Amino acid sequence: MMKNNHGHIVNVLSVAALVSIPFLVTYCSSKFGALGLHKGFTQELLALGKDGIKTTCLCPYFVSTPLVKNVESRIIPILKPEAVAKRLMDGILCNQKKIVMPSPVSMFSLVEIILPERALVALHEILSIKLDVKKQE
Repeated sequence: MMKNNHGHIVNVLSVAALVSIPFLVTYCSSKFGALGLHKGFTQELLALGKDGIKTTCLCPYFVSTPLVKNVESRIIPILKPEAVAKRLMDGILCNQKKIVMPSPVSMFSLVEIILPERALVALHEILSIKLDVKKQE
């Protein structure tokens, strides 16, 4: 890719790269780091003049796969793998830098900056995301 200055790199992350989720601290931390890696790598390619190598970062909400079990969410639907794959392919074809699914979730980062802590707590209660995880004592 570097030699030909052509190609497309996809980083598959998660909405957990944008917002933290209780009891998934290590997972969220790795996704925050992967998002930083994606951003830095994209900037480095540009600094090297490799504008023919495109990058896309995919941040889906929970996707219905064997890895995700017993997730409940009051407002945000669990995504189907086929819908995520189609959206990713469309994003690659359009050279979209970041794809957040569903798209309204991309506002969470802004909301965390604007809203006071009490409002964020209320928002998390409204979203009511429930995972089947063992709580560490």
